[in-house]
Amino acid sequence: MYLSNDCLVFDFPYDAAKVAAIKLINGAKWDKLEKLWKVPLTSIVEAREFAIDNGFEITNELMRFTVTRQTPVRNVYLSDNWIFMKFPYERVMINAVKKLPQVTWDTKEKAWKVPVASAGSAIEWAEQFALPVDSSIKEVAKSAEDSLNRLISASRSIDADIEVEGLQGNLLPYQRAGVQYAVKAKRTFIADEMGLGKTIQAIAALEYSSKSSEVYPAVVVCPPTLILNWKSEWNRWLPHRRVSIVTNRRELPERETYDVLVVGYSNISHWEKQLLAHSSYVFDESHYCKSPSAQRTKSAIKMAKSTPKYGIVLCLTGTPVTNRPAEYASQLDIIGKLKEFGGLWGFYRRYCSAFQDRFGQWNISGHSHLDELNDRLRGTCYIRRTKDQVLSELPPVVHSQVIVEGTVNGMAEYRKAEEDIIQYITDRAKAIAIELGENPYSKAVAAKLRAESNEHLVKLSVLRRLSAKAKMPAVHEWVEAHIAEGKKVVIAAHHRDIVDELAKKYGNLRIQGGMSVDEVEIQKKKFMTLSVDEAPVMVLSIQAAKTGHTLTISQDCLFVELPWTPADVDQTYSRLHRIGQQGSVTATYMLAAGTIDEKIYRLIERKRTVVNASVEGDVGASDVSSSQLILDFLVAK
Repeated sequence: MYLSNDCLVFDFPYDAAKVAAIKLINGAKWDKLEKLWKVPLTSIVEAREFAIDNGFEITNELMRFTVTRQTPVRNVYLSDNWIFMKFPYERVMINAVKKLPQVTWDTKEKAWKVPVASAGSAIEWAEQFALPVDSSIKEVAKSAEDSLNRLISASRSIDADIEVEGLQGNLLPYQRAGVQYAVKAKRTFIADEMGLGKTIQAIAALEYSSKSSEVYPAVVVCPPTLILNWKSEWNRWLPHRRVSIVTNRRELPERETYDVLVVGYSNISHWEKQLLAHSSYVFDESHYCKSPSAQRTKSAIKMAKSTPKYGIVLCLTGTPVTNRPAEYASQLDIIGKLKEFGGLWGFYRRYCSAFQDRFGQWNISGHSHLDELNDRLRGTCYIRRTKDQVLSELPPVVHSQVIVEGTVNGMAEYRKAEEDIIQYITDRAKAIAIELGENPYSKAVAAKLRAESNEHLVKLSVLRRLSAKAKMPAVHEWVEAHIAEGKKVVIAAHHRDIVDELAKKYGNLRIQGGMSVDEVEIQKKKFMTLSVDEAPVMVLSIQAAKTGHTLTISQDCLFVELPWTPADVDQTYSRLHRIGQQGSVTATYMLAAGTIDEKIYRLIERKRTVVNASVEGDVGASDVSSSQLILDFLVAK
């Protein structure tokens, strides 16, 4: 350290820790031309402390040198929802201020700052060093603490007195609480465990808010495979709302033609400008935006920031964090709450143990103060309930229909097979008509086709298999999301190659025809006793595994293919819902849009009505058979 003209000069090799420390000296600047650090003489006291701490050479002249100056500013003040703390360089004070939640250094103000949510901690720090604190800051601290406590309690609520006009169905008590929380918070996570109905809570929250403010037109952003399912859910719960979808980069509906626009994450960057300035946004599976550098994340943040103050922005995800707390940051930015956590680097330092390595690169893969983080989230913008918390409200079995779009190549293969089968059935109907001397659409011809239903159903089974192949990416997405949340999954399928493909993908545990009793028992024991990491999935062949097996370690059964009867469906998910199952089982039926999946699902529901009627004695119920599917399929095409 030496004197040059009117400033102090520091000359040392690059060292991340030393650079970070010298930046804290008031007025310190890096001279790019001379490759030296320069500090004004007015900061000589701090500069000497820095030099001594780091073992620098100091001339006797500079050791004795003093500068006459005014009393340094020591102040704590409130500005733009930040608490600022300004004081001269002093190691003890700096070490203490660095420990405050979400604290960051403001280069413009030359002061440390924390969000108002940390006002209480800032006051304690100031009192420790006898710094004056304005009464307005104490009022802000009291208000922030009260709000935090109220919202923490509300974030675990399992009931609320709220009614959504026009909703075609009833919300469960905990879902009403979720709607109320979202309506009050306006910009928040709905982070309930999978299977608890985040979609309906988001739909209901927007509709309820529409009574008092403009929330439409709204944009729903979701994984591409779920676009059709979102449209189906809106049509089911609020059929009076106009819902449009975006499935490509060639066409976008005019804003005046819809109340809700559903678009996949893969397309939001392309349509970014057109998607700005909508009244509300819903980001489904928001962990898709966990990477700040991803283009879709940047587009999502821009879209959300274009929302009017009265609009709603919701992030829906059962797994907001898959690996590390840093993944929260960009999602918090989407809902406009990152500032309340100290901004990006305030969040990283407080909750991710951020540090610079020996190469000067920042590492944010760690974690710290997680209990505090959870409280701050719940007290700001986060509601989450688990199945265990709302078990008393759930039926023993929850049935969930998910409509997905098949892959382009998979659907092309499906359509070709469908045309061949339609042609076969048409030709067969004509042949029967000639044989009987009847019209091809006569009752006599229909009866003959029904009599041959077993043969025709075998041909239609080809479509079931091709549909399963076409939706395989959506299946993997669904399964992997559940595994990421620490849940074991049972997958049900019919065709051997589908069972084989899924089993090989997820650990090779299966129950299918041709296995010995010992082999099956070994497979079941592994699934029931090993961890999720070791044995996440059991794949069932519906016909081989529908009776006699207990798989109660799982609460989630995904049907990739459907059988022809409700009895086979019920027998399959009953492997999970048996004595020893403490939770509610969710049976999810994944249907590829525009395929035989939807027809079989409707057939099963119609058959279930007949089965129920036979038990309840409803004489108004009409019988239906699998052979009817043949005629329905032919007439529809």
